[in-house]
Amino acid sequence: MIKALLLVGLLVLAMFIGPLVTNNPGYIKLVLAGYVIEMTALGFVIVLVAGIVVVTIVIKLLRYVLRLQHISFNFFRSRRQRKARLTFANGLQAYARRQWPAAASQLEQALLAGDFNNEKRLLAAYAAFYAGQLEQAKTLLAGLAEDDAGRQYLEVDMLLQQGNARQAVVILQALLQQTAPDAGLGQLYLRALQQAGQWQPLLVAAGQAAKERWFDAPSWQQQRFVIYPQALRQLAGDQAFEQQQDYWQALPSKERKSAAAALGLAWAEANAGQAEAAEKRLVAALELADIAPAWPHLRQITLGRSVLRLRKHIQHWLRDNPSNGYLYAVLAYLAEQEGEQQQAQQAWQKARQYQPELR
Repeated sequence: MIKALLLVGLLVLAMFIGPLVTNNPGYIKLVLAGYVIEMTALGFVIVLVAGIVVVTIVIKLLRYVLRLQHISFNFFRSRRQRKARLTFANGLQAYARRQWPAAASQLEQALLAGDFNNEKRLLAAYAAFYAGQLEQAKTLLAGLAEDDAGRQYLEVDMLLQQGNARQAVVILQALLQQTAPDAGLGQLYLRALQQAGQWQPLLVAAGQAAKERWFDAPSWQQQRFVIYPQALRQLAGDQAFEQQQDYWQALPSKERKSAAAALGLAWAEANAGQAEAAEKRLVAALELADIAPAWPHLRQITLGRSVLRLRKHIQHWLRDNPSNGYLYAVLAYLAEQEGEQQQAQQAWQKARQYQPELR
C-alpha cells in the first residue's frame, strides 16, 4: 500500500516538474584543467545516474571475479577434504566389519585432511595391529602425545596380546599412580595381573577397582567372577584359603562377602578335602543370578558326594525357572559328582536344549 502511494506521488511530481524541466532545461558549464564541459541540467542528471549505474555494475563484476579466484584457490583443498571424509567413512565401515588391512589403509589415508586426526590415527593403529602390521601400528602411535590415554591403552594392550604380561604390569603400575588414572587402564591392569599370574596384587587391585569404580555396577558384578575364584584357588593351593591375610582383609567387606569370593573360597576348601564345608558355603552364597557367571568355575570344584544341599537348592529354583539351561547344567555336574552318569546325561540334554552354547 505504501509503495503504491509513493509511486502515485512520483507520477504526480513528474506531471508538474516534467513540463517545467522541458521548457526550462537549465545550463551547466564545467571548466577543468583547460577542458570545458557544457550540458543541460537534465543531461547532467541523466549522465550522473548512468555513471552510478555503471560504477555499481563494475563493482559487482569485480566482486564476482574475486570470488571466483577465492574458489579456485580453495578448490584443491576442498577436494582433499571431501576425499578424506569419504576415506574415513570407508575406513570405519571396514573397521566395523573387522576387515583390518583395509581399515588400516583407509584410516591412514584419511589423516591427509579433515578433523579428528587423533581419533583416526588411533583407530588406524588398532586396525594395523589387528592386521598383524605391528611396526606400522607403532609408527602411527608415535604421532600421538605420550600422555594420550588411547595411545597408552593400545601400547599396553599390544604387549598383552604378544604375551608380555609382566612388562604390561610394570607400565600400568606407573600409569595408575597418576592423579586421575584412566578407568580403561585400570581394567587393563586387572587383565595384565591375571595373565601374569600375580594373584595377590590382583586382589589388591580388585579392591582399588571397587573403590574407584573402574567398572559400572553390572560389569563389576560379572568381573568379580573373573577375578576372585581363580585368584583364591591359586593362592590357596592344596590348603583352605587363609582369610586372615592382610591383603584379603584390606578388601572392602562387600567384596569379601560376594558370591564370587565365596565361590573361590569353596573351591579352595574342596581342594583341601573340606567338601562339606565347600557345599555349605556355596548354598549360603549363591543366588539364581550368580549361576551363569559361576558355572565355568563351579564345574571344576570337586564336591564328591557332598551335593545333597546344593541339589535341593537347584531343584527349588528349577520349579520357578524350568527353562534355565544353567540350572540343568549344575544338576548334571552334581550327578557326575555322585557317579550317576545316566542322570547326568539327561540333565545335560535339558541344559543344551535351553542353552545351546553350553558344552
